[in-house]
Amino acid sequence: MLAVVAIVLASCGFTLRGDAPTGLKSLYISNDAPSQVAVEAKRTLATSTTRVVKAASEAEAHLRITAETREKTIFTITGAGRVYEYQLRLLVTYVVMVPGKETPLIPSTEIDIRRVVTYSETAPVAKEAEEALLYRDMVIEATGQVLRRIAAMRRAGEQ
Repeated sequence: MLAVVAIVLASCGFTLRGDAPTGLKSLYISNDAPSQVAVEAKRTLATSTTRVVKAASEAEAHLRITAETREKTIFTITGAGRVYEYQLRLLVTYVVMVPGKETPLIPSTEIDIRRVVTYSETAPVAKEAEEALLYRDMVIEATGQVLRRIAAMRRAGEQ
């Protein structure tokens, strides 16, 4: 039965989505301040056809993370004046340059990702762990958005 399903899926052209290619052979990634998005981009591209190089002169494009900011603000307060929910925010600013050209492939762009997390005074350690997982998910989402935008601009430039 499984063999029949596999044959049917293979014959119709089905493939797993996987990571979208960036359309670049090589990419140099740098950051002006500590950046988890830069680290995640390098990790993601390690398994793709795009090679991450150590010098901007060797690269087809240069991804520069200019800022990465994390914020945690009160989102909801109960009737008793206690915090019920916090809003987590990840703001990433980046630019993509092509070596040897003055105009950027992607001008300075911001990605703003927000999540809301409830707060519990009875389980502060668990809520801290949940917050860390949400920030990790936000970094992965921001990285995906940056790489998809590079791929889209690259495809638009080829046409």
